[in-house]
Amino acid sequence: MKSFSEKVYRHLSVHHLFNPGDRVLVACSGGIDSVVLLHFLTSQQAVLGISVAAVHVNHMLRGKESLEDRFFTEQLCAKWNVPCFSRDIPVPDILESGGGNKQQVCREERYAYFSAIMREEKANKLVTAHHADDQLETILMAGIKGTLQSGSFGMPTSRSFSDGDLVRPLLAVTKDEIHRYALEFGLSYQEDPSNNQPIYTRNRIRQSVLPLLKQENGNVSAHFVELAETMQEDQRYLMELAKEKLQQLVEYEESGFSLSVEKFSQEALALQKRLVLLLLNYLYNEKQVAITKQLADQVRHLMHSSAGTVFLHLPQNCMMVRQYDRVYFSRQPIGEMAAKDSLIITDDWSSEVNGFRYKAMPLKKVKQQADADFWYFSAPDEVVLTMRTRKPGDRIYLPGMVGAKKVARLMIDEKVPVSKRDSWPVIATASGEILLVPGIRPSKLVSRTERIEDNWVLIEQQVKAAKSGL
Repeated sequence: MKSFSEKVYRHLSVHHLFNPGDRVLVACSGGIDSVVLLHFLTSQQAVLGISVAAVHVNHMLRGKESLEDRFFTEQLCAKWNVPCFSRDIPVPDILESGGGNKQQVCREERYAYFSAIMREEKANKLVTAHHADDQLETILMAGIKGTLQSGSFGMPTSRSFSDGDLVRPLLAVTKDEIHRYALEFGLSYQEDPSNNQPIYTRNRIRQSVLPLLKQENGNVSAHFVELAETMQEDQRYLMELAKEKLQQLVEYEESGFSLSVEKFSQEALALQKRLVLLLLNYLYNEKQVAITKQLADQVRHLMHSSAGTVFLHLPQNCMMVRQYDRVYFSRQPIGEMAAKDSLIITDDWSSEVNGFRYKAMPLKKVKQQADADFWYFSAPDEVVLTMRTRKPGDRIYLPGMVGAKKVARLMIDEKVPVSKRDSWPVIATASGEILLVPGIRPSKLVSRTERIEDNWVLIEQQVKAAKSGL
């Protein structure tokens, strides 16, 4: 059996992760993974011809414990004669003032500091301690959540970052091998209790799923690392082809870009999928927006929709407009739109309409929310919902009624002011079935209580300080 060092050295060689003269910055949390990585690189820096420094961020989420992690890392680096750069970042204050997802804010702040230190110290390699089990967990999480992560398959061994590269030397070894290395060299490290909290998906996978997979095959993590490398090689080739096609298809404008639907449709399906990913990533300009399979499929579906003019609202106030053979993607804020506009409902909150916002997702992915209303319904796996203004002939099947009722008649009966009827929203499927007339009536296709046949949920949430919408 190959030793820890042999596996890591082979990984470094195969992927050309280091070159003599590299200035390496190790992201060190004080936990076992990063301590082992720092120890290995520090002990091997003369052989590899590199210089090593460490960088640590205290997110200030665990009070005294977080501060102890910082002191531990600084003292360890002093003991090993390794330069150490550390900083306290008040994530709780940032969340209180600006909101956001805690893990995402931590990551953004952490990597911003890493980038700043790389530039200040002229380091060209940032090194993280992700290992083979982390890779397996990442792939399983992406499969469970349906996120495409720009079309990648797991974490890349290396990628561009700041003025250099981010590299992962420990993808060749497992957590067990890291533990054995720490034991062999008598390394001390800090334990982060949040790594064991089951509220996080990754922790649940680590605690429940990985042990079962390893019972089936002890080398499962190594196999997934190999699979990821193969898939990423294929992906890089296809993405390069897609980028070449994109340059041929797209015409860039100040607020966005456009392309021909006919020319897009002539490309192979594998390239169409990647072109959509590239279009969305360019649209969001590296913002942290989850490009889900649902969102990508909806955009591609609308690229192939019937001729005419269709307006679609995308996450974060971006817009997609189809006008016959031309599709326009715009980063302009939505504001108050014309009555002919449509808004696509994804698993991310929609923009605000009449004081409410919406999202739709498969029932199995839903978590209850006390501040939202749930409408359960039955639909195909690839359902597309839109919020739009009513069209001539729109009908709704109301509970307790035989046959359908015209939406125009419903608005009259419900005493909707004439001035608002043309702009009042309805939520409909791609085939035109009306599920809900927000603020007025639901159809019998949806229910506030879950039924046996239901597999989707439309979630409605009131937004404070509402602005006018459709």
